[in-house]
Amino acid sequence: MTKKLRQALVLLHLMTAFGWLAATLAVLLLTAHGQVEAALLVDDRLLADCSFMTVYTGLMLAANWGFTRFWWITVKLVTAIGLALGGRALFHDGMFVAGGVLMVAAIAALAWIGRTKPWGQLRPDVRVTPWRHPAIYLAILVTPVLDYVTGLPLQAIPAAAVLVSRTGRWPGRGVLSRPGGRR
Repeated sequence: MTKKLRQALVLLHLMTAFGWLAATLAVLLLTAHGQVEAALLVDDRLLADCSFMTVYTGLMLAANWGFTRFWWITVKLVTAIGLALGGRALFHDGMFVAGGVLMVAAIAALAWIGRTKPWGQLRPDVRVTPWRHPAIYLAILVTPVLDYVTGLPLQAIPAAAVLVSRTGRWPGRGVLSRPGGRR
């Protein structure tokens, strides 16, 4: 990955993570003032996009580090995916305070993990090879914008391509086992 493309992807990741945090705080503030319908609107229109975009860009960045090579990456991916799905489910069940507090605390913890990169290597024997063509990274950066503009779930296409190209297997069949899909 070229330095400029990686920096653009990191910037997009940080912007969507801050958007996720801001949208969560907005939902908490709106529900504190009895504006439940407005809170659900912010959740559906802003928080959902920011949370899934953060997970998406994190997945794209993690592909170069190795999904299971470092503890901090594995923990961030599992936590962010669970939070994006589970935290929003709490909002729709009417548990705004619990969901909001959980999201704010977890996003802060994820930011700390991303900054400090604690815990060392999970699997030091794993070697990760970078992609060879910068057009892949350009597609990764453009897809979320097209996803938002068109309203279509286009993020799944490059995310699946990343998983397949980085592992040699379709998701659900040893994706996180070994590089190249070897067991």
